[in-house]
Amino acid sequence: MQLRRSRHLITAGAVLSVTGLAVLTGASAAGAQVRSSVQAAGGDCSKPVQTIAGVAFTGNESFQIGYFDAGTYPAVHEINAAGGIMCHKLQVITYDTKSDPADALTSFERVYALHQSVSWTGGDTLTTPTLLPVATRYKLPFVSASGASIYNTTSNPYFYRYSPPDAANGVAMSLYAQRKGYKRIATVFGTDAGSQGDLPGVLNGIKKTGAKLVSQINIVPDQPNYRTDVERLLSAKPQAIMTESDGNTAATFFSELRQLGKLVPIIGTSGVPSASYISPLSKAIGESNLKKDFTAVVIGVPNATTQAYKAYAADCRATKSQLQAPWQQWVGNVYTLNGYSEDIVIALAMDWAHSTVGADFNKFIPMVTQPGKNKVKVYNYAEGVAALKKGKAIEYIGGLGPMTLNKYHNTFPDQAVQTFTPNATATTVGVVTTAQMEKIGI
Repeated sequence: MQLRRSRHLITAGAVLSVTGLAVLTGASAAGAQVRSSVQAAGGDCSKPVQTIAGVAFTGNESFQIGYFDAGTYPAVHEINAAGGIMCHKLQVITYDTKSDPADALTSFERVYALHQSVSWTGGDTLTTPTLLPVATRYKLPFVSASGASIYNTTSNPYFYRYSPPDAANGVAMSLYAQRKGYKRIATVFGTDAGSQGDLPGVLNGIKKTGAKLVSQINIVPDQPNYRTDVERLLSAKPQAIMTESDGNTAATFFSELRQLGKLVPIIGTSGVPSASYISPLSKAIGESNLKKDFTAVVIGVPNATTQAYKAYAADCRATKSQLQAPWQQWVGNVYTLNGYSEDIVIALAMDWAHSTVGADFNKFIPMVTQPGKNKVKVYNYAEGVAALKKGKAIEYIGGLGPMTLNKYHNTFPDQAVQTFTPNATATTVGVVTTAQMEKIGI
């Protein structure tokens, strides 16, 4: 399931991802081809479709669990409330990746040996290079939240990415800064792999828009103070700061910045919006400063008036006991909206193919979101299944709008500029379009 991409989740996703979902169907730990639980059940609807999902419960990427839950459980509720996948209820089995690619693979093989069924496991910037070759070897669809540019033009027919690369987010942030008239930019990024993954895209965006990088500061997470780094930043006199780190690190750094000098506008990457980041930052700099000085540029533009968004909001409410509090923070979150929609795409592809075997339903994945003259537009799982049962071709519109894939199985959506309340409820205050990003190059 997708978790935040830019924090390189097994989002999701993201990366996960957060923001990615990888579907690994039909390969045992020893590599032997097996049939899925639906087929093994012989039509017995009491047997669930079991899904195996990798997410970091421990390690420095463990924040991703909130994104995973908010993308996964609302989607499971949506699918099961509509009768399940070909009458089989969806059941999620999770394992801990320990924030490590090798552990992610080893744990998957161990858990899969016990649950040889439909398997959905995360693919992010850290884990996709390890997991994708395994998926491809067995001709298994793999939906990733990796932000690596190497996948921009991949020819792998089993790879899918519904979120833009990290470089696109950096360009969008820089275009927003240019729009605001900020010409002197500083960057403050954590030294963890997740935060550093977005930094090259941000630096590239600053260069492409003609702004001046006046200071580049990399901070070790969770230090007791950052006085030297703050003083160096102040001496550079930036007009704006672009940033990504974990919430506690950000709270310490920007609290000291406020004490020693003056806050300037802070622009976060798409990887920061969640209560685990926004709440400590708000306490550190004050709610009024959060409202005045902090924005984030995120991958996609949520629209609360759309049918798919409303369906997600209802499913979040129905599963709120399974989501990290406050559950409302996830409703407008682009990563969890995207991950939820990806899960529904995969389930509809299985329904359309009448199979849960990856090699069978792989070609149906692009078809689910591809527009067409005689296609029926659907906005939730129930509508999609109903149309398919009538023999109709469908186009699923997700929580962030159309999810049409290009020939490389990528999408490049517009990006939203958002402000936040202390509990991370987001408000969209601007949009950077794909056309604007492409004009200067991604």
